[in-house]
Amino acid sequence: MKSNKGKKLNIKFSLTSAFVFLLALILFFSLKGVVKVYRLRSKQQLVNKEIAAIKKSNKKINDQIYELANNKQYISNLAREKLNMIKPGEIVFKFIGKNKDKNTDKDKK
Repeated sequence: MKSNKGKKLNIKFSLTSAFVFLLALILFFSLKGVVKVYRLRSKQQLVNKEIAAIKKSNKKINDQIYELANNKQYISNLAREKLNMIKPGEIVFKFIGKNKDKNTDKDKK
């Protein structure tokens, strides 16, 4: 009878150790999965922020394209600001001061 009890005890121990081993594997891989999900969600948030910034930039560019195609006054103002153009008969005054010189020195550095 002792050998029968020993075999049953040995079988119970083997089943218990197999169960614990499987449980440990499941727990390990589920924790690994949780960490992976957390990282992916963090990455998704960053990508969503980038998408929002790009959409905002695209809207601004599309608005500029529309203005350039349809608004002559916008083109005129842009030419005045960016290209320093003037209309015939206009007089342009340029003010040169110390503050402006300091800003241009900072930009050069």
